[in-house]
Parts: sequence; structure tokens; C-alpha cells
Amino acid sequence: MKGNRRRHRNLSPSSLKGRGFYVPGKIRKRGRSYVLRVYAGRENGKKRDKWLTFRTHQEAEAFQRELSSHTLAHSAGVGLFGSPSERLGPYLTDWLKRQKQRLAPGTHVRYESIVGQIRKDIIGAIPYARLTPRILEHYYARKLDAGLAPATVRYHHAVLRKALQDAMRQEMILRNPAALAVAPRLARTEREVWTEAQTLLFLSEAKASSRFYPVYLFAATTGARQGEVLGLPWRELDIDGRVARITQNLQWLRGGGYVLRQPKTAGSRRPITLSPEVVNDLRALKARQDQERTRREPCPLGTTCRNKYCQRRHETGLVFTLPNGKPIHKRNMHHDLKELCLKLGLPWRRSFHGWRHGHHSHLLERGVNPKVVQERGGWASTAFFLSVYAHVMPGAQEQAAQAVSDMLKGLK
Repeated sequence: MKGNRRRHRNLSPSSLKGRGFYVPGKIRKRGRSYVLRVYAGRENGKKRDKWLTFRTHQEAEAFQRELSSHTLAHSAGVGLFGSPSERLGPYLTDWLKRQKQRLAPGTHVRYESIVGQIRKDIIGAIPYARLTPRILEHYYARKLDAGLAPATVRYHHAVLRKALQDAMRQEMILRNPAALAVAPRLARTEREVWTEAQTLLFLSEAKASSRFYPVYLFAATTGARQGEVLGLPWRELDIDGRVARITQNLQWLRGGGYVLRQPKTAGSRRPITLSPEVVNDLRALKARQDQERTRREPCPLGTTCRNKYCQRRHETGLVFTLPNGKPIHKRNMHHDLKELCLKLGLPWRRSFHGWRHGHHSHLLERGVNPKVVQERGGWASTAFFLSVYAHVMPGAQEQAAQAVSDMLKGLK
């Protein structure tokens, strides 16, 4: 349909109407100029029009054709480019296409799944100009009844709110119904954080039996995110200075392949000081990789090779790789991680992410400055970081009370 619009962009509005296209507005002569009256929706129950003035009839027709060929020409009918027949499902599909360049690959895949679910639901057939908070809340309730977790339904709410906010910004709807809808409440759950003893037990077993031990050791002792660990390049690792600089993260794409992207925030691009034990393990890892590199012929396809069983050498420059130099896929690592946890009787769900919280908690419990821990973990906000980890600093109130007591000793 969009291709047809582009081909017929030079036709007159009357010709477009004859071909079944929606042509917004009517052109009328007013004095020495021409006006285009365009339906602009309803406000307080009354129809609202917008009048656009042009010097010539040709200019008015050209603008009318542009509206007809606009990618949003089938919108909700309450904005300048509107047709009241546009449904929520098609609008979200078009909106997502325009967002693709702005979203990370993993985020786009998740948005795509949510848009697909909305299109299959009855809400996808409703003109989005007619959406109300009540209709959206009924949709959330249906999703909860279908077994979706409240956090997942809240993600649906966030996508709808962002998409409809863009529609309101472009004057296609008068207000955003998702901004007034109430999303499901999240049930408060305690974070499952391993103790120091559990972490040491796991690392001891992984050192003896797992090829992913260097990954586990680095993650558990730095608090880095999974994508940051798997995307760490050797060029950002100063072994002599015992510093790892987080400058990118690795994301796997649907259907195979991966991308290396910069972190979202400036705070996520950070240096992390490493312990001597971790540095020694990284030196040993580098020696093993150099030895493995001499045993394999280089792959002519390089990083574009999609054969995961390829036995040739692939130069990716990453610290943590498979023996052939390819990046480690999180699914393979999680399978190994699950087996180790079940063998030791440790909780394994979200354990990789749990190490991050465990690392921060253990540092705070040992009295490390919260600001240092926040910077080490790449948290954007100190206030949010403290709100999450305030419960692991039980001695802070006692220290404050003791400080007050010391001050009052001078009171006479």
C-alpha cells in the first residue's frame, strides 16, 4: 500500500479518490487564496477543523497529496494526517518499523513480540482514537488471566504508552489513554542473593569442572552485567594496571549473529579495578588462547562465519570466547551454570544477574564506600542504588547514632 502511494504521489486528489485512497480535507477558494479544511478530531464533544491557507490551488493540492501519501495517513482521525478508520494493531506495526533504528536489537525483538500479541487481541482492531483507560485496563486483566506475569504486562503497558505518546506528539490523538490507565501492581519479592560462602563453593566447583570458570570468576568479582562480561575486549583490559574498562556489551540477534554495542548510559562506561587473583587467571587465559591460536587455521569468513561448529580460528578480540575464538552464547553458558548449581544444591534461576547484586551487597557489608560500589557497578543514579541496597547496610544507623553520641559528649 505504501509503495502504491509513492507511485501515485503526483496524481490529483480527485484521481487518488477514484483509486480508493483516503484524501484528507477539502479545498475552497477564499478571496485571492485557497484554503484546505482538514478534520482535526473532536474536543469536548464538538468537531474540530483546521484551516490551512495557500496562495494557489496547485500548492493546496500538493499539500493534500502529501497528506495522502504520508506513512501515517491511516491514523486515528483526530490529527492533521488522520483517518478515523485506523486501528491500533496496524498503527503499532508502522510505529515499530520507525523505531527500529533507535532500539537495541534485543529490545526491538521484545517490542515485536508485544506488538504481535496486541494485534491478535481484540484491542488491536479498535481505532486507537477511541481507546480509553478502561479498555486498556481490560486488556491488562485479560493478559493476567492468561498467565502473564505482572512485570510482563507492565512491559506491554510501557510499549503502549510510548507508542501512543508519539501519536499525541504528532497531533494524531488529543490525549494519551495509556498515561491515565493503571498498570498491574508488582508484587514485592526479595532479591535472591548468594552468600559469600555459596559463591566460593560454586567457584571452587567451577574451577575444577567447568570451561566457563574464567567467565564466572570475572562476573562474580566485578559485578559486571552479562553482556558487558561477554563483550569485554582484550584492548580494554590493562592486566599490568589491574583495570578492565567497560566500553561495550555483546547482544545476540534472533536467527544467529551478534552485535557489540556501546552501553546505554555514560555511567555504564566505566573502569573496574580487578583483584590480583582475577588478574592471574586472566593471564593464564591469555596464554591458553595464544596456544590455541597457533593450532588452528584462520577461518576465511572471519567474524561473519555462522557455523557454530567451525574448527578454524576466528579473531574477535574478545576476552571470553570458545576455543575457536567465537563469542560465548549465553544459552550454552546457562546450561553449564544450571548443571553446576543443581549439583551443589544452589539456586540457579537468574544466578548470573544475582552475582551482580551479591557482589554489591558483599562490598557494602564489608564497609566499602557506597559511592565507590555504585560507580563500580555502573548504576546511573546514586539515590536509586542506595534505595535498592540500603537493607544490606544494617550498621549504618548504629554508626550514625554513635556519631551523634560522640558529638554530645562535649555538651555541658
